[in-house]
Amino acid sequence: MTATDVVVLVHALVAVLFMAGLIGRWIVLGAAERATELSAMKALTTAAGPFERIVIVGSMLVLLFGVVAAFMKGRSILGPLSGGSIDWLFVSLLLYLSLIPLVPIVFLPRGKVFEAALAAAEVEGQVTPELRAAWRDPVVRAAHVYELAAVTVVLTLMLTKPF
Repeated sequence: MTATDVVVLVHALVAVLFMAGLIGRWIVLGAAERATELSAMKALTTAAGPFERIVIVGSMLVLLFGVVAAFMKGRSILGPLSGGSIDWLFVSLLLYLSLIPLVPIVFLPRGKVFEAALAAAEVEGQVTPELRAAWRDPVVRAAHVYELAAVTVVLTLMLTKPF
């Protein structure tokens, strides 16, 4: 097994771990949203923390190992921008990079709204309409659906290399 093989293997394993983090976070936060008691909702929100860390760290590592793997294999990640053709690697990179703006545009500001609604609910000692609304934020939901779909497509492209 060459060093390139090891980097490619680590990249693939990190990608699967990243996907598992996304799915795990989705499941736990879905259960938290459906909770009727504030204590259960808070406990499930806390339980989603490790999955969130897997997503954050995994997203950085998958990009790092992907770029290193491409470099070690002599592949251009820039496709047509460097005189090459559009291939699965270039499409994967574009999809991956399209997720980055979601953090400052959607997840961070809407997360602050959620945290404020949760804090207000804690003061009242119950799930409030504002907290329910924060859970059901359609922009956040759409961003999470896009995130999961994009990562699924990237993982599928990485595994099948269809073009």
